[in-house]
Amino acid sequence: MRIYIPATITDLEDKPVPARIVHGVTAALEQEIRFEDTEVLEAVAMNAAADASLHLIAQQLAAGETLPLRRMVLAADVPPQALSDAPLSDELVTARQLASPVDWNRIVSIHVDDGTVAEDVQAAAGGDAAAFDRLADQELMWYDVTERLDLARALTSAKDKAERA
Repeated sequence: MRIYIPATITDLEDKPVPARIVHGVTAALEQEIRFEDTEVLEAVAMNAAADASLHLIAQQLAAGETLPLRRMVLAADVPPQALSDAPLSDELVTARQLASPVDWNRIVSIHVDDGTVAEDVQAAAGGDAAAFDRLADQELMWYDVTERLDLARALTSAKDKAERA
């Protein structure tokens, strides 16, 4: 099953991606959005993961961490038994609980905001609804998983330049 894992730059490190709430095309999503093709349903799940990435960014910022202000989603293929129902009833219909960490050989692509939305990411992570709405109109850039370490270096370099400015 294709899942969309909300992420931040810390997830690009050379280790498995920790288990967490992920998003995917669930039976509940198919019931809620009937008559749509798989591509539309996958876009809904991807967007839910991008929104969840904001929450991860907000948590890391609140903890005093500095990180690139970019939403990030990792697309992965996992067996259905690697997932269970999300533990909270208020989770989105796309939400599933990942049972265990995901090895990088299961990740198929990385999706990241471009640098032009950093101010909106910071504002949305702080609770600004207008910034959150603007981000909803932004598509994430696609990277092949083989670009993971180069992407991590580029994002770290961009963060360092922004901190010096």
